[in-house]
Amino acid sequence: MGKVLVTGANGFIGSHLCEAFLREGYDVRGLVRQSSDLKYIRSLNIELVYGDLSDTESLKKAVFATDIVINNAGLTKTLNNKEFTRANVDGVRNILEAIVAVNPGIRKFVQISSQAAAGPSPGHFPINEDTTPHPLTAYGKSKLEGEKAAFSFTEKLPVTILRPSAVYGPRDVDMFAFFKTVKMGFKPTFGMGRCYSNFAYVKDLATAAVAAAEAVSGSGATYFVAEKKYYSYKEAGAIVSEEFGSAAINIHVPVTLMILAGKVNEFLSRLRRQPTIFTAEKAWEISCKFWLVDCSKIERELGFVCPTSFRDGVRETIDWYRRHKWL
Repeated sequence: MGKVLVTGANGFIGSHLCEAFLREGYDVRGLVRQSSDLKYIRSLNIELVYGDLSDTESLKKAVFATDIVINNAGLTKTLNNKEFTRANVDGVRNILEAIVAVNPGIRKFVQISSQAAAGPSPGHFPINEDTTPHPLTAYGKSKLEGEKAAFSFTEKLPVTILRPSAVYGPRDVDMFAFFKTVKMGFKPTFGMGRCYSNFAYVKDLATAAVAAAEAVSGSGATYFVAEKKYYSYKEAGAIVSEEFGSAAINIHVPVTLMILAGKVNEFLSRLRRQPTIFTAEKAWEISCKFWLVDCSKIERELGFVCPTSFRDGVRETIDWYRRHKWL
């Protein structure tokens, strides 16, 4: 099948990407840092290369003699927004320049972006890949600029962009707080629960990356990745509660209070010098009423549909949290 490089191979999404390509018969190489926690990939039969997206020589070593590169590495939280640019924009450009330098005959480069790069939908109808992006946060803006950096190489390399919606699943730390809160008997809702979103189960995203890597298509395509059905936050909380098998009380969190909590959390993270994903910007992003996407393009062009319902994904995620003593 060939050799695939996965950057950020040790993380939540990266480890699932490695597993998906191994299942399909690929040789997998993972780019990780010397300081990376390898607990999710230590048992996998993959080759490790140490480096990062700012280290040109390590990137050349990582991409050499590979057929496919899945660029999943990036930054989701920081104390300095300039670091988003360094990791999510300059890092994309650096790895593509390394490919051009030492492996220009690559079959496919897949950039794992985010729905945050596109921003919310303006109403109760989904946006698609042709909708003009309006990212709300520094993170989202950096992911959009990273997409533009990737697109600047489309005449030299076969580039595909994947934009997953809210990703959840086994090993996820960010949505774990929500699961834990529901287990404690509280279902936080925003906008009286009438905020709506699509979700992407992490194993479905990994399968989508395989489909994108194997597709015989032109360079420059962007695809949203998510379950077709969307859910209100209230409905999502109810599903999580039901899968725990316990009752939970709906707790309405006013937007102003959530943003204030984000500011306080951001302030405390700076005191601790530890970045947090829950900032005032993130609170504002979560509070937007509609995060809806149309996934018909990836179905039409790649024949891919996310097969996992939110309920089934939640059930598997809870089971993983329990087995690993997170809950």
